[in-house]
Amino acid sequence: ISNGHIYASGMSGVNISTFKPVSDDVAAQTTQALTLVEQIVQAAGGRMSDVSGCAVYLRDIRDFAAVNKAYAAFFPKPRPSRVAMQVAALAGDVSVEIQCVGALPDVARREIVVPMWPDMTDKFPFSTGVVSGDFVFASGAQGVDMTSGTLSPGGVRAETAKTLSNLGEVIQAAGASLADVVSCAVYLVDLADFAAMNEAYAAFFPSPPPSRVAVQVAALAGHGRVEIQCFAALPSAGRRPVVVPGWPASRFPFSSGIAAGGLLFASGLAGFDLASGKLVPGGVAAETAQTLKLLKQVVEAGGSSMADVVACAVYLRDMKDFAAMNKVYAAAFPKPPPARVATQIAGLVEGASVEIQCTAALPAAGAPLKAAALVV
Repeated sequence: ISNGHIYASGMSGVNISTFKPVSDDVAAQTTQALTLVEQIVQAAGGRMSDVSGCAVYLRDIRDFAAVNKAYAAFFPKPRPSRVAMQVAALAGDVSVEIQCVGALPDVARREIVVPMWPDMTDKFPFSTGVVSGDFVFASGAQGVDMTSGTLSPGGVRAETAKTLSNLGEVIQAAGASLADVVSCAVYLVDLADFAAMNEAYAAFFPSPPPSRVAVQVAALAGHGRVEIQCFAALPSAGRRPVVVPGWPASRFPFSSGIAAGGLLFASGLAGFDLASGKLVPGGVAAETAQTLKLLKQVVEAGGSSMADVVACAVYLRDMKDFAAMNKVYAAAFPKPPPARVATQIAGLVEGASVEIQCTAALPAAGAPLKAAALVV
């Protein structure tokens, strides 16, 4: 729990005692995953009606409709924002994993309604976006004309531009702007589109741009080549960039980290030597160690610490590396460790074996950090 929000780890449809899937049926697994999420949220003093955003990781995008039907039963309207994608593999041979961020009941929460956009909440079980406390949780968006439902022609550049235009409308309807975005996640169906996406992406964000992670996924819902999800801070939250002493300027359109509203949003990091620009040798263990070393530098430059990291997302190129990554990862975080979700995706930039993105709590004007671990 940090700043009035509840960071739940990714949950899958397993029996929590045996860690075996409760069923081969994806709907049953979805129900079990969300039952576990609900137990976490309630243990924190929250309710499912106060969940701000969720990420749904599927092993097969053909399960999208079945997951949606089970998912909808857990969230009364207005439902949380959401992003959903097919990944290459999930830990434990499950079909679905769901990670959510909730809010305590005393945190103000409201649905974002974009003028002139059709109401899709009966067709898909999520809101376009939710304002929760100081933050704007926008759902994942694609390059679709929201009136006609058609995908922008012209390839990934045009799709990226339309996607960010759509996100801009959502964030503006919430009372913020793209200049207030603190973090984005870019999901590509082909990393060959990375440069073209970046070219279009850079034009939408004034300096300093938000933090970011970008990965290749196995598939997206619909026919888009890119989906982007962003989080923004309301203008009153005091957004500022995190600058790490001695780090070279980024050649990509994102900041190392952004601080706002009592949180620090670090960009996704991989195991690169910043001097040479090359991956450190030694495989996933060495890359994980280097990644977490860089993360520590970002977190500390922003005024926080590894003990105050509240949530991380781990993207692996091969789920067989899960144990080796875990061993190194565990040593980087004092107990209680942060909430986490870990998936195998379809590809990482420049052939990295692992990429990690984290969020940390910041101290408030010299006061102790207001982060606490949950025991369910």
